[in-house]
Amino acid sequence: MPLEHKSGVFRSLSQALNRSFTLREALDGALPRIVEIADAEAGWIFLRNPDTESFTLAADVNLPPALVVAGKRRMAGECRCIEMLRDGLLTQPVNLIKCLRLEQALPNAPERHQHATVPLVSQNDSTVGILNLLLPPGRALTESDLNILEALGHEVAVAVQRAHLFETVRDREATTRELMQRLLMSQEEERRRIAQDLHDHAGQIMTALIMQLTHLLAHMKTTDGQKLAGDLERFRGIAEQGLDEIHKLVYDLRPLILDDHGLGPAVTSYVETHIRPAGLEVDFKTVGLDGRLPQETEVAAYRIIQEAVTNTLRHAEARRLEIRLDRRKDWLIVMVRDDGRGFESEETSPHTKSLGLHGMRERAELLGGTLQVLSVPGAGTTILARLPFLERTA
Repeated sequence: MPLEHKSGVFRSLSQALNRSFTLREALDGALPRIVEIADAEAGWIFLRNPDTESFTLAADVNLPPALVVAGKRRMAGECRCIEMLRDGLLTQPVNLIKCLRLEQALPNAPERHQHATVPLVSQNDSTVGILNLLLPPGRALTESDLNILEALGHEVAVAVQRAHLFETVRDREATTRELMQRLLMSQEEERRRIAQDLHDHAGQIMTALIMQLTHLLAHMKTTDGQKLAGDLERFRGIAEQGLDEIHKLVYDLRPLILDDHGLGPAVTSYVETHIRPAGLEVDFKTVGLDGRLPQETEVAAYRIIQEAVTNTLRHAEARRLEIRLDRRKDWLIVMVRDDGRGFESEETSPHTKSLGLHGMRERAELLGGTLQVLSVPGAGTTILARLPFLERTA
């Protein structure tokens, strides 16, 4: 029966392609119907990998048993039709091509050594794959049949590209969800650390102050004025120490200067209040950072610097620290470099997982940026982040 008379199968094929969102659905829905339309004995589809320019078997229907054995080993690698397609010699459907795979699999059946071939070309003339149809011995497709198969191949190619796009978006959404989950876990860990610091430092200071005041109140009537003045002076020192601890914790939680004055002044303040008092020599410079950046970029950059400095103070045994903020068009380059003891790369040392490097990288990736960690034992560590942002319009 001529292909154009199979309208019911055509409708079924069209519906299968239009309703498919994954590559598996598209191919499993399309190939059996194309085999049925063409009255073919079998069919298979190779898809092109645009990165490697290689072709891989993606779907098949009714393969001859000799092609199925050994995990379809004969269906891997090159063949004549793929070579012709790659060389630009196969731009439209061909009725019969001698198949190297069939020659090797069926050496005693020369009448079955050829198949029809349809290149799968998308809307932008990009070749996404190739469709092969094994016809019964003696059967050949008419010119009209080939034209119809060319149109069907175009529909399959479009469906394949749509499926690839859908799967790419789905994978990116899954990655984003995973990053968000990790970020939330990092936030919870940071809250736990702050709560522990409040308990261990400010809480203990306030508890000691309350105990001292209670003791003083109990002995006020028997205490002379000079002794009382000395005790009060000592209590004031304890209270001031507690207030300093609270101020430090609040600053670590969210420095108001970052909201009010921007990234440069916030990092300058952090250098003076946290880094230099810890005994480090600091070289801090900015390039092109005259105006404000988007809030999410400023916060991410500040937190990356904060975490990198914390790692240096806790682990590096460094004497000198270099911090750079470099604005380049729509990118902010953040660099923190120390002259400490360094460590092995993340891939070879599980210890680095405890240094907050994953949290820094996740902050950068959530903005669409990147973060690199360059470290060699004995040669210091460099944190380099590239954070994108959009220019402010107001």
